[in-house]
Amino acid sequence: MEDKKELLCRIAGLLFQKGLVSGKDGNISIKTGEDEMLITPSGICKGFLTPDMIIRQRFDGTIIEGSLKSTREAGMHSRLYELRPDIGAVVHTHPAAATAFAVCGRKFPENWLLEVPALIGKIGIAGFAPAGSAELVAEVEKVADSDVIFLQNHGVITYGPDIYEAFSRMDAVENTAKTILYSQILGDVKEF
Repeated sequence: MEDKKELLCRIAGLLFQKGLVSGKDGNISIKTGEDEMLITPSGICKGFLTPDMIIRQRFDGTIIEGSLKSTREAGMHSRLYELRPDIGAVVHTHPAAATAFAVCGRKFPENWLLEVPALIGKIGIAGFAPAGSAELVAEVEKVADSDVIFLQNHGVITYGPDIYEAFSRMDAVENTAKTILYSQILGDVKEF
């Protein structure tokens, strides 16, 4: 079985290769216990992560293992795990097309693509608050019953029972956003 730190690095690398995360933005975590998670560090490109860089920390922010600085978004991850026992992994990135919807405070139309109701599910929009703030955590709490969260003027959060589902949902969200934008350019969208 693959080590969870190695798995986190592999998924981070896939997010980077697919253009779902850029530069040093984004953060990814895997829940490893009732009050514990592995999470990516702050200020490191997700394409260059190695297992020794991954932070092991408690939900209250206490670092158990790791020498790098944890992401300021760790509180957002922790709160989602506390609110949703069904979540085993969280992916937060700023993919360009989906983030454009978040910047505009728009959800996807539910009757353009089958992927929206079938694969993506309910999208919640969390109001704007500074990154890493208690206010942002409070905004996320309001829409934590969603399947995907668009952070107003910020980015996207996906999650699932495991890291594979959280990654797949982020990939589907960005692909759907691009398809919708291309459809708007072409015009004459057929709804179902």
